[in-house]
Amino acid sequence: MMLTRFWNRVNVVTRRLSVLLVFAASLFPFSCLHAQVTATAPVTELSQYSQRWDVFGGAQYAHFNPSPNRGVEAINLLGWNGSATVWVRPVWGIEASARGAYGNIVLPAGSGGPNNPPMSEHLFLFGPNFRFLRTPKYTFGMHALFGAAYGKFSTGFPSGETPQQFSIYNDKLAFGAAVGASGDYNLSPKWSVRLITDWQPTYYGYSRQNEFAGAVGIVYKLGSLHK
Repeated sequence: MMLTRFWNRVNVVTRRLSVLLVFAASLFPFSCLHAQVTATAPVTELSQYSQRWDVFGGAQYAHFNPSPNRGVEAINLLGWNGSATVWVRPVWGIEASARGAYGNIVLPAGSGGPNNPPMSEHLFLFGPNFRFLRTPKYTFGMHALFGAAYGKFSTGFPSGETPQQFSIYNDKLAFGAAVGASGDYNLSPKWSVRLITDWQPTYYGYSRQNEFAGAVGIVYKLGSLHK
């Protein structure tokens, strides 16, 4: 009788151990799969670069020559710069930019023209934007934007006179571009300060103006790249 009870207990323990071994074996593939997924998961992008959009607004500066004549000096223009970029990936996106700059033309002494007539320039540009360096605090990137420029040079000239009579470009809608670099200082994941420097060529009067442009302002980021 005692021997029978002993073997019964042995059988019960054996069955329980068998069940535990089968359960453990069934969990092994899942544990391996979890380890593999964890090991191959992509590195999470910094929160500063996980937004879908960024919107920039700031002050614009440009150094511009309103005439092909060397006797007319280049002038400084001040204005505004606004842009929006939709990021397709953290490293690149598509940017749309609008810019306005304003100043006064300096006519050569004795030309007989108006005294310091005002002028304005507006650009509407579109193209790729790249972020090559992304750190928690700093961003360095470049963009290449192309589109249209509208120069208004006739505002201060009397009726019956045209800017071209004084070697100044006439009002014109022309090709414009901006190729340059930008740097961001990140204040938070959604806010940063941006500095932009551009070569900004335009084509008034069938000649190229090699304009330098720069802007400084604030960036606000919104949306999510991961939705």
